[in-house]
Amino acid sequence: MEIKFVKNFLSTNDFEEVVKTVNTGKWTLQSSDSRDKTHLEFLYQDQSSNQFFNTYLFNKVKEHLDGNFELSRIYFNGQWSGRDGNFHSDDCDVTALFYVSPYEYGWGGFTEIMTDNPVIIHPLQNSLLIFPGRIAHKGYSFSYQTCPMRISLAFKINNVSEVLG
Repeated sequence: MEIKFVKNFLSTNDFEEVVKTVNTGKWTLQSSDSRDKTHLEFLYQDQSSNQFFNTYLFNKVKEHLDGNFELSRIYFNGQWSGRDGNFHSDDCDVTALFYVSPYEYGWGGFTEIMTDNPVIIHPLQNSLLIFPGRIAHKGYSFSYQTCPMRISLAFKINNVSEVLG
């Protein structure tokens, strides 16, 4: 599977619904690796049971995938300045990250994917990044305390074609 980047992923109305949900939802804390206490916690907001996210938006993501896929879980990540993630692999075939926060070049906040030639992606608002979930990757927070929180919506996806075939 190749890495895909889709700009202007959602319509204005759909994007506004995402923003409304993240702004009214309840955040909890999580870590990229709860076994390692050196990993910093970041904010987490589960949307796995929200039909707008688990059906409507997931169907939009599937338009950019080849095969038969099912959603494992979906949630918002929130990282404030100084709360970089750590390199980790996901327990899914495909990870899709939808970038919610406003972004200006120079803020940092990259997603780094460790391929043979590492890939660095700017978290452009209303863009979707799709990549193999089992490849090591890391989300960086925005660089400055004056920046907004870096918010992404993570889709954890499995290929059921491989299981059935």
